[in-house]
Amino acid sequence: MSRKDNKKDIADEELMEDKVEETPEAAETIVDEVSEPVDELALLAEKNAELEDQIRRIIAESQNSRKRLVKQQQDVHKYRHQDILSDLAEVIDNFERAIESSADSRDFDTFHEGIIMIEKQFSGMLTERYGLERIGVEGEAYDPFLHEAIMSEESSEVEEDTVKQLYQAGYRLHDRVLRPAKVVVVKPAANESEEKEETVDAADGDE
Repeated sequence: MSRKDNKKDIADEELMEDKVEETPEAAETIVDEVSEPVDELALLAEKNAELEDQIRRIIAESQNSRKRLVKQQQDVHKYRHQDILSDLAEVIDNFERAIESSADSRDFDTFHEGIIMIEKQFSGMLTERYGLERIGVEGEAYDPFLHEAIMSEESSEVEEDTVKQLYQAGYRLHDRVLRPAKVVVVKPAANESEEKEETVDAADGDE
């Protein structure tokens, strides 16, 4: 073997030793590179589980809120007449007292006065607390928006359509007519109306 070949063999051995020494470091690098994606997947899985839990909580809260809203709406509908019924209970109490009193005394006048008082109490309560106003007064001007004429007659004693008789009271809630008053209307006599028109026309002609 020549000296040149000997040197080559020595160099090859040193190179192999260097590669063997580098192999553990390279292996560690490969393991690290493989473990990094595994750690990321575990982190993503954990975050995904957290998001799913949050979504479940949000859905549960939304369902509970919807149930509460439905319950509130049902309660509003169920107890919408609570205030007025509480007030009516007082009126019923007064009726019962009036009936008991009349049963003991048999005094019609006292019973009649008691009924009048109860009616005033009831009407006042509806007006003051709920804005319910009674419509229809004899002698007031006829208003087709407030009155329903069930009969009419003529008279020389009136100058405009007037409520002569109240047949059935009407009611208005604030500015809305719930029921027009049924009335008998008296109108100016036709001949008087014609005479007034002629007088007005004559006055206009003189001018």
